[in-house]
Amino acid sequence: MPTVRRVPDTDLERYRRLIDYAFYPEEGPPGPDSEIPDRIADRYGVYGEAGRLLATGALYEFDARLRGEWVTLGGVAAVSSPPEHRRGGNVRLLCRSLLEECRERGIGLAALWPFSHDFYRQFGWDIANKFTDYETSPEQLAAAGRTDSGSFEQVGPDDWERLERTQRAHGERTTLSRKRGEDWWRKRTFDHGDDTPWAYAWRRDGEIQGYVVYSFESGDEGRRLKVSDFSAADHEARQHLLGLLGTHDSQVASVKITLVQETTLLDSVDDPSDVECSIRAGPMIRMSDVPLALEACPYPDDVDTSVVFEVSDPLSAVDGRYELSVSDGSGTCEQTSAEPDATVAVGTLSQLEVGYRDVDAVRGDRLDTSEEIRKRLQTLFPTTTVCLREFF
Repeated sequence: MPTVRRVPDTDLERYRRLIDYAFYPEEGPPGPDSEIPDRIADRYGVYGEAGRLLATGALYEFDARLRGEWVTLGGVAAVSSPPEHRRGGNVRLLCRSLLEECRERGIGLAALWPFSHDFYRQFGWDIANKFTDYETSPEQLAAAGRTDSGSFEQVGPDDWERLERTQRAHGERTTLSRKRGEDWWRKRTFDHGDDTPWAYAWRRDGEIQGYVVYSFESGDEGRRLKVSDFSAADHEARQHLLGLLGTHDSQVASVKITLVQETTLLDSVDDPSDVECSIRAGPMIRMSDVPLALEACPYPDDVDTSVVFEVSDPLSAVDGRYELSVSDGSGTCEQTSAEPDATVAVGTLSQLEVGYRDVDAVRGDRLDTSEEIRKRLQTLFPTTTVCLREFF
């Protein structure tokens, strides 16, 4: 019977080979002298007979905002299995075990970045937020931005504390925006292997109010500037970052920027038809434990109510009935045998909690409830801007 456990240091080479085959197959097998990269996460594996490694995974712990409060968010990553061990239930076992580990650590929500949204929906995850990809000429960004005040400064890994203050200001009033520690800044934001990115910050009164991290790519239609991180504390900072990117008209043919779902750039440029704008699904979210998740969520101060949920879960990790009672801005949740007020899929309930979906948008699909309970849920879970940006 396969089991899930932490991967010991003696197994890191096998672990790394499975990861490389799943995510970097075009690079071929790693050489005998290649280094095993650091990972800011705990490594897990599914082990079969004779200690054979059947699948891999990793679990992060992040500090993330949830409706204005900081909570611990789980991050599931590095899920892989070699072809000879696929379709045998190993990934399902791994996902369920990582959710159980989250529960044991007191973590109620777990996010992941999927290679396929459909694949992870079968395990109860659903979309947490979407992104907008813009690509346009530097001239359009120059028209949308400005460079007439403050000052620009080239920045790097040693400036991470100043940049982190701006990154948190960018994510204020959003859900799932994260704190980033020094390791993350140095190893993830600024360490791209052989391609170290460029970074500039915009200062107002000597303080960083915005920054942009980017690299250059060569293509058939000319060089492109690709932004990997864009954070602005306010609208003025955003304008100056766009203006800075617009000054690259002598170097690049186009600029690509990815932001949490929006279309406001189309209203700021001179010629919206010169802007390619597409929206795509991003990371996914699900509950690892219903009471832990719902009790960590802040609620409106003036609400005093309760709801009984019948939760369905394709992993059978959290399915059951739960009563949520809310008063004075906080909630308590426990299992119950009472008749349900609402029947809901675990992924949908997770989306409602973080504010990604509106109650009316999912009612009749993966949420079945009465008009009275619909109004209660609208009050408990108003929509918010969800802003989980960091790939892991």
